Amino acid sequence: MARIIAGLVLVALVGMGAWWLWPAEQAPMGTRPPTVVNLAPSIERPLYDRVEAVGTARAAQAVVLLAEVPGRVAEIHFQQGQQVTRGQLLVTLDDRNARAELARAEAEYQRARDDYRRGQQLVERRAISQSEVDTFRTTLEAAEASRNVARANFNDHTIRAPFAGVLGLRQVDPGAYLQTGNPITTLDNLGHLEVDFQIPERYLGKLAVGLPVQAQNSAFEDQIFEGAITHLDSRVSSSSRSLTVRARLNNPQGQLLPGQFLRVSVQLAEREALLVPEQAVITQGAQSYVFTVSPDNKAQRHPITLGGRRDGWVEVTSGLTNKPDVIVNGHSRLGSSQPVKVIEDPEALMPGQRVLLNPAPPAESPSAEPPAADPDGQPVTGEAAA
Repeated sequence: MARIIAGLVLVALVGMGAWWLWPAEQAPMGTRPPTVVNLAPSIERPLYDRVEAVGTARAAQAVVLLAEVPGRVAEIHFQQGQQVTRGQLLVTLDDRNARAELARAEAEYQRARDDYRRGQQLVERRAISQSEVDTFRTTLEAAEASRNVARANFNDHTIRAPFAGVLGLRQVDPGAYLQTGNPITTLDNLGHLEVDFQIPERYLGKLAVGLPVQAQNSAFEDQIFEGAITHLDSRVSSSSRSLTVRARLNNPQGQLLPGQFLRVSVQLAEREALLVPEQAVITQGAQSYVFTVSPDNKAQRHPITLGGRRDGWVEVTSGLTNKPDVIVNGHSRLGSSQPVKVIEDPEALMPGQRVLLNPAPPAESPSAEPPAADPDGQPVTGEAAA
C-alpha cells in the first residue's frame, strides 16, 4: 500500500514539473503598434532669394573739421558727442588782427569807389581823360578783391558745422594756437550710413539699384537695419570675381556707428515656393526626405530637394505635390509603409513658424465711389471726410 501511495505521489510530482516547464501558449503574432505622429501642413508662400555679404559701416556724410587759418582758439562752443545743426557755431579763433585787416580793406574799397564815381563825373565834364577813369576803375576792382579776401579770412576765424550731425572727440583746447590744417573734431551724419560689400559675379544679372538690403551687427543682434542698394561698381574684380555694391541704411536712432562690422543680406527676387516645417525634414547623407500619411494611415517616404529657408520653414523644390500634410513629430525612426496614429497637436509647430500659417490679408481694393469733396470741389481725406 505504501508503495502504491509513493508511486502516486511521484506521478503527481512529475506531472506538476512537466506542467511548470511546458512553455506557455504563444500569443498570436499581432501587427506592430502604430507610431504616434503629429502633422503640419505644407504651404505656399512668397520666398525671397537672398545673398549674404559683410562690410564696414561709414557715415553717409562725414568730415574732419580743420582750421582753415592760423590763430589762437578763443572759445569752443560745442561738447564732445553733441548733436549739431547745419551752420551751428563750433569754434571761434582770435580774430582781432583779421577784424582790423577787414576794416582797412573796407576803407580802401570805399575810397576807391568814391574816386571812381568822382572820375566818372569829371570825365563827363571833360575835366579828366578816359584813361584816368580807367585807372580809377582798376584801383576799385583791386580794392574790392582785397576786401573779399579780408572778409573770407575774417569768416574763417569762426568754424561752423557744414551739415547736421554728431561731433566726435575734441582735438583742441581754448588758448591753443592752431596752424592751417590742424584737426579740431569730426562730424558724422548718423541718420543714414553707407556700407560697401562684395557680391559674387554670378548674381550680377539679379542686382539692381533699389533692391532691399538688411544689415545686422553683433551689438544689436535682435535688430535689423533696413536700406537699399544705391550704387553698383562699374567693374568686376578680376581677383575675387565679385562686384562692389554700395547700400544706404536707415539709422534713425544713431545706434550704428561708422567703422562697425555689418552682416548684409540683399533681397534679390521674390517667388512663390512650397514650404514645409524644418523639423519635418530628415537628412541622411546627401539625401533629404519627408513623411506623409496615406489614406490607410501608413507612413509614406518622399525624397525631396531643398531650396531656400524662411522663418523656420524650408523650401521643397521637388519631391512633393499638392501641398500635403507632413509628419513633424514621431518620424525619427519611422519607416515607409509603417502604421501611424495621427494625434492633433496645436503646439507641434514653434510660435515663430505659426506666423506663416496665416497669410497677410490682401490689400483693400479702392472704393468705387468717388471721395467726398469740399465746397470748392477739392477731395477731402482723413477725418474731414467723416
